[in-house]
Amino acid sequence: MRFTVLGCAALIIAGLTTGTASATDETTCSTPVLTSAPVQLDSPGRWSYTYRVSWCVEGGKITAITPHVTHEENGDACVWVANAEESQTPVLDGSGAWNAFNMAEFSCKNGDGTDGIANPWGTITVWPNGTSSVLRKGIGDVIVE
Repeated sequence: MRFTVLGCAALIIAGLTTGTASATDETTCSTPVLTSAPVQLDSPGRWSYTYRVSWCVEGGKITAITPHVTHEENGDACVWVANAEESQTPVLDGSGAWNAFNMAEFSCKNGDGTDGIANPWGTITVWPNGTSSVLRKGIGDVIVE
């Protein structure tokens, strides 16, 4: 049963735009493109991370979601590695909303000189009525308020 549900979710997600977008990758809509509230996280002097999405609504339904990630890093302390995970999944409450998730990765030197990583992440909910909210965000296993 779990495999079936995951398989169906993958098929639904496949219809949406995924990946980190550049200006040329932006989804075009016949209606105005909507922009979400941002997820903003940082470790001052080491790195900063901002995640938001844009989305299209056609006929009262979300038809495309495009993720946007910006980052800055202090090359002496941390360097950007990649977007480690990304997904868009429908919210199963009948509202037509979708949750968009991104987790990034920075490679950092710890205070003792050993190698470490930082994984900032966020989940944004978008609705067909044009509203959005940051559902949750965090760094690694720690949820940030």
